[in-house]
Amino acid sequence: MEELRIDRDGVSLAASYSRAGETAIVALHGAGEGTRDYPLYRHLHEGLPPVGIGVATFDRRGEGESTGDSSRGRFELQVEDALAVLEAIDAERVGLWGISQGGWIGPLAAAASDEVAFLVLIASTGVTPAEQMMYAVEKQLLLAGYGEDVVARALELRRRFEAWIHKRAPEPDEKLAADLWAGLDEPWWSQVWLPPTLLDEESLRFWIDEMDFDPRPIFARVRVPALLFYGEADSWTPVEPSVAAWRAARGSEVEIVVIPGAEHDLILRDGTLAPQYERTLVEWVTTRLPAGSA
Repeated sequence: MEELRIDRDGVSLAASYSRAGETAIVALHGAGEGTRDYPLYRHLHEGLPPVGIGVATFDRRGEGESTGDSSRGRFELQVEDALAVLEAIDAERVGLWGISQGGWIGPLAAAASDEVAFLVLIASTGVTPAEQMMYAVEKQLLLAGYGEDVVARALELRRRFEAWIHKRAPEPDEKLAADLWAGLDEPWWSQVWLPPTLLDEESLRFWIDEMDFDPRPIFARVRVPALLFYGEADSWTPVEPSVAAWRAARGSEVEIVVIPGAEHDLILRDGTLAPQYERTLVEWVTTRLPAGSA
């Protein structure tokens, strides 16, 4: 495995590249996993190079060994960095593999650059982040054993916070501020994913830019082959609306696989990565190989 440094705009991105033939993929991060040691990347480096597919993983800027300010939640900047890594790979055709938030960055990059040859996306969410988080908060609280009363309180707090945010130039809401602060004392607070205080103007703009992102028009601009995977038991991404969004955008031009019993990361209940995913991934991506290779 080769270690790469990719410099752009005063930032140095640290990457690892398993070189193999003329086709490669660049892996894109989920919202929480910004470094190359994310466990799910291991199967890419282990399973694809033997069949002729190179694999590049990298540390998101500001994380791991990459320099610069964090790009977490800054989609346009993540696209630029993804394309910088793609362009640094010495392969004839390079596709993007992305999970969760990477399932938005991949389509954004493919819509922005003709250099993206194909997409493989896991849990590519077809609703806004704000809508996704309403779904995820409910699911995560129920999985943690909380009752409907806690779920209702948590979701109402998120609705109130979003309503305050979307006044665009909001006046302080003392009741909301007090309820957010009081939430810190609740055992379920960490699963609501809200700040404990109201936001300043800069943070408010950042929240709107991230949480109001609508992926559906971007899906319609993707013109490269795309393979999409969803776990039927996904507790972070609403599967049916996401599949419907891709079908509305691309119809039968995209291949969509929903794996029974699999979670957001395609892990099954027994803790193993779904064999159907691994098998389909290898079969589909090897069709992207140049004639006569591997």
